[in-house]
Amino acid sequence: MSRRFAVFPEGLGREPYTILIYMLFPLIGAFFLEGMERMFSILLLAPFLFVYRQSYWRNSYLVFVIVQAIIIGFWVYMFGPVFFWLSAFSSNMISLLSGRKRIAAVGVYIVVGIVYGVAKDLNIVQISMSLVPILLAIFNAYMISSRRKWNESQRELEKAHSRIDELVKQQERQRIGRDLHDTLGQKLSMITLKTELAEKLLVSDTERAAGELREVITISRETLTQMRELVEDLDTGTLVDELTASRQHLHSAGINSEVNGEIHSINRGYEKIAVMAIRELVTNVVKHSAASWCQINIARSVEGVLIEVADNGKGIDEAVPNHGMTGLQDRIGLINGTIGWKSGKEGTVVQLFIPLPKSIEKVGVVS
Repeated sequence: MSRRFAVFPEGLGREPYTILIYMLFPLIGAFFLEGMERMFSILLLAPFLFVYRQSYWRNSYLVFVIVQAIIIGFWVYMFGPVFFWLSAFSSNMISLLSGRKRIAAVGVYIVVGIVYGVAKDLNIVQISMSLVPILLAIFNAYMISSRRKWNESQRELEKAHSRIDELVKQQERQRIGRDLHDTLGQKLSMITLKTELAEKLLVSDTERAAGELREVITISRETLTQMRELVEDLDTGTLVDELTASRQHLHSAGINSEVNGEIHSINRGYEKIAVMAIRELVTNVVKHSAASWCQINIARSVEGVLIEVADNGKGIDEAVPNHGMTGLQDRIGLINGTIGWKSGKEGTVVQLFIPLPKSIEKVGVVS
């Protein structure tokens, strides 16, 4: 199936068409001429428009700029310096050039302006004034180039954020798999073994069988609780929600808490990691620290957000091994963040650093 002809590439909107309205000026100006000059001026519209159209489809931008500059130079000579404003048609092409080619394109237009001034015997001030439209067109080209680079960087940033989201999901799937295998799998195996043992003891030792069944009930309740915790852990809210929940969790465990600092909205992938990290640290304080006090501090710098969780408990060394620190280090490492801690008789202080994108919006304060 043959492709449908298109004047300009799709996705550019009306902008390429809107600029064409300026072609009315050389067309109207041509009618004030006579004979061959009028005909030649009108005929030049065809190559000018052709080059303009091709500049959106081809890569020979320097050649196109030179052709447009020569045609504009003729119109300027015939109609006046106001037609230098048509150099804006070359702005997009100049923005796509780099290095020496861009310098050459700029130089061509400046030479055309100077040649016009010499041909018309203009003084320095008049030549400078005639170059103003050219200089604005060149400035516009650099603005277009900067905007294009900014858009490309935003797209790259979005891709990076998307990649981070995928890595976070992958890490969570691996963590859930470990939890299911290490915790629930072990408990279910114990239930199976004790149930089989109770079945064998029903005839020979009913009292011992009853004891085994009571243990099965206890284990099954613990398993159900762990399952609920695992399901709740899958729901990662915002930082504000998590800090509010953390205070409630600490309060329920009889631990006095304090939360200080401004909370900022960040990329969702980054925020998920921060939420899960705070949840893990607060859970460690509740389960293993035997602390009576816990403080969560959040401070923002130019580079990112520093989260600090401190308690007055017995320290990491005396608590249950691992403390989930390995998992936290993996998560924080996904976004080039850092985690460190100090632990002793007076308690534990854990610091997380979350690097942030440049755009951060303040959304609330927790106190």
